[in-house]
Amino acid sequence: MRNNNNIQMISKILVAVDGSSHAEKAFEYASYMAKKCGSKLLIAHVLEEFVGVGHSILKELEQRDIELLQKYKSRAKESAASISIDVIESRGNDVAEEILRIADKQKVDTIVVGDRGIKASKEFLMGSVSYKVTHYAKCPVIIVR
Repeated sequence: MRNNNNIQMISKILVAVDGSSHAEKAFEYASYMAKKCGSKLLIAHVLEEFVGVGHSILKELEQRDIELLQKYKSRAKESAASISIDVIESRGNDVAEEILRIADKQKVDTIVVGDRGIKASKEFLMGSVSYKVTHYAKCPVIIVR
């Protein structure tokens, strides 16, 4: 959406969460932005696909992820009752690719991510999610430290 001065307005903000303290800060920042801009807030959580994991462990991980998303949705409603909130759950092995896919599909104006996630050691070896999202996103990306 553009205003009369041809300045890009922020109407949809995507925040990626994973339960880490960095994602927590990103969520708080995105919630604040959404409230101040009157934007829609999309909360995304990518469930990694696990191969060779037992059924009971997989169910436990899925339940943990459902509870995490409900927590963020409740908190978003409490902090910014005037904004619209969607929760998006996705599955994929490359978290950054899934975030970018969601951003494209939802046509978001801004993506907010934490500078590190839960799997910081894996990210060090394979490249961080925030690095990949920043370099390949088609919209502005805010990295919250």
